[in-house]
Amino acid sequence: MPEKSLREAYSDALVTTVNTLRDDHDEEEIGAAIPSYDNVRSIIQRVRTEVRQPSPTTRQEIHLENQWTRTLTGATFLLFDDGDEDRILGFSTNDLMISLCNASTIFKDGTFRVVPKLFTQLYTLHGYYRGQMIPFACFLLPEKTEETYVRMFNLIRNHAISLGRTFNPRAFQLDFEVATLKALEQTFPTADLKGCFFHFSQCHWRKVQALGLVVHYREPEIRRFIRSATALALVPLDRIDDAWLEINSESPSSEHAAYEKLEAFISYIIQTWLENDSVFRRHLWNHYRNFGARTTNHVEGWHQALNRIVKKRHLNIFEMISHLQKQEEKFRLDMMRLRMGQPPRPITKKHRILNARLINFVQEFETGEKSLLEYVHGVAYNIQ
Repeated sequence: MPEKSLREAYSDALVTTVNTLRDDHDEEEIGAAIPSYDNVRSIIQRVRTEVRQPSPTTRQEIHLENQWTRTLTGATFLLFDDGDEDRILGFSTNDLMISLCNASTIFKDGTFRVVPKLFTQLYTLHGYYRGQMIPFACFLLPEKTEETYVRMFNLIRNHAISLGRTFNPRAFQLDFEVATLKALEQTFPTADLKGCFFHFSQCHWRKVQALGLVVHYREPEIRRFIRSATALALVPLDRIDDAWLEINSESPSSEHAAYEKLEAFISYIIQTWLENDSVFRRHLWNHYRNFGARTTNHVEGWHQALNRIVKKRHLNIFEMISHLQKQEEKFRLDMMRLRMGQPPRPITKKHRILNARLINFVQEFETGEKSLLEYVHGVAYNIQ
């Protein structure tokens, strides 16, 4: 039997669908529910291209046109295509770029699992839109270097100018990657840079693992000591030294089996976070009285959700763009919903309770109901 053309297959399916629905629905309802031939053809062409398109072997070989440069609704999506061997691809829309420029604080993070092998990471910039966190721009970056990040930020700045806007956020919240920090300091010298509290605690935990302290972490005094060091991020800047002295006074004695490992952990805390010439200066990681967003967990949550949806490592470039297009569609509808007056998604009950406890601890500390060490212990008990 000869294969049917796409037009013939569509016509046959249309007749079958109409005949099936005719008894229970009027023609107007049926017509509204059935996609047009042009829409069906576009979807099939997209799938065919995604399946059949040979994957490029170098960044220079990547050739994007037509549907790979646009959103699912036809808006320009590939806003940035810069470089040759060090090529950067950036996906956003002009509307999203305007919202990015309007955001006072930018949250950023990178992910690696799903990224095409020709690139190092998928780097995203998020911000609040009417109370909800939205991914405004996604970049496929060739390297994790200061130079690459500076290029990316300058691309955004120049595009903002072309839209009659300025990209100069009041603040950035970031992980503790030195290259990102230096790029932001160079490109946005007046911006308030804040390290993510979750990444701060993760840095401590990775050091605990590296030093072989995990087995001792089960002991209450060891666990409290390590968590108290992390709680320094929620101590007033001018009381950090006092708090550290009190925390140190509770460190296990030299008779403890983990003494040498704990001494190495203490040296790490001092050299990395507390000394005047530390790379990560205190104001970068201090979140005292910050009852808003202390972490980039929502950004990491977006990356984790993308990883769950994709279910494979290292997509090809066309699969990657296809998933980004679907994400743009989802959040475009979210933004439309917010503009229509619907409320943003609420924060989780767990985070509401934690925030309420931290606010209460701060009030008790500032009124003298809790000593400095009692305050640190209270915070340490509640952080993970």
